[in-house]
Amino acid sequence: MEYSIDSFLPEIIKLREHIHTYPEISYEEYETTKLIEETITSSQLEFKKFSKLKTGGYCDVGEGETIVFRADIDALPITENPENKVVSKNHGIMHACGHDYHTAIGLGLLKYFGANKINKKLRVVFQPAEEAAPGGAESVIAENILDKTKCAIALHVDPKLPVGKFDVIDGAVQASTTSIKIELTGPGGHTSKPAETVDLINVTSYYVVQIQSYLRQNIDPRETLAFAFGAINGGTTHNTIPEKISLRGTIRTHNNEVLDKCFNLMKSFTKNFSELNGIKINIEFPTSCPATINNSELTKSFINFMKNTGREENLILAAKPSMGADDFAFYGLKLPSLYLQVGAGGKGSLHTTDLELDDEVLRVSLETLIDFFEQY
Repeated sequence: MEYSIDSFLPEIIKLREHIHTYPEISYEEYETTKLIEETITSSQLEFKKFSKLKTGGYCDVGEGETIVFRADIDALPITENPENKVVSKNHGIMHACGHDYHTAIGLGLLKYFGANKINKKLRVVFQPAEEAAPGGAESVIAENILDKTKCAIALHVDPKLPVGKFDVIDGAVQASTTSIKIELTGPGGHTSKPAETVDLINVTSYYVVQIQSYLRQNIDPRETLAFAFGAINGGTTHNTIPEKISLRGTIRTHNNEVLDKCFNLMKSFTKNFSELNGIKINIEFPTSCPATINNSELTKSFINFMKNTGREENLILAAKPSMGADDFAFYGLKLPSLYLQVGAGGKGSLHTTDLELDDEVLRVSLETLIDFFEQY
């Protein structure tokens, strides 16, 4: 007798509510991991912990070629609106990006396929620290659990889409994101004698404007590029030219080759600018996550599946890729990957205090993913 979604959906909804009530930030998802392990073992399945990461883990069900489903489990340092129906009890921490839903969906898949046979192996990876920089994906991949697997799939809830609509994009779906750290150093001096030193604030102003212009002039205008500074710090008083100024910013693109080119352009521009102005400039890229690129063959397979199973009206194919980022991108560097965005309705936006989603997204996501995994 087949184990239906209706038979365990109420439990999955309660699990989602519990995870939402007790959220944990990146790399500290200890109680969340404990709950995941308890839920999996109660279904007579084996939860496998990572060898180096202290949180998260994975579970296999079925036999044969392996498909990976990534479910991120961390929350954000955001204080939730107390008027929401289900409210975080961990003050200052909130599942404001829907990872409670992703985790619940991963557990639902294991519940279903733990009771119903599947003609392949499904590996559900409960990944910590998607929101961190650096994130948890690289550490998960270093565990070698993606070796000899066929493909990886991730799903992300989207409050801006109606429940059950699937935003499917062939190619770039999420942008890269790289943090930039720049330190400019000059001789310093008195503001009464700028001609006898290097007016570092003036020079930095030119640097900020010119490096952004230089990149845009040397990157194909048809490519997406977002480069901006978010912080500038230097100087302590009105009559002293500072010796040091620091800049912080980010750069994002949908093309990983363009990203590499940007790194080289920024380094060469910085070298020439520092020599021309008689100062030292150190430029670093402390953290970098590549763009998330959907595999064309896998994307087409999912689109055809939706059409062949009467779900074509739930497909959104004309959407533009997001400028947000997800470290699921690292999975795509290792094997064919597919990043889906599913409408979750509700109210609010991702990463905001008011976010609330419609629990119906759990049913729709499970029904769709179960059918796809069985047929793919």
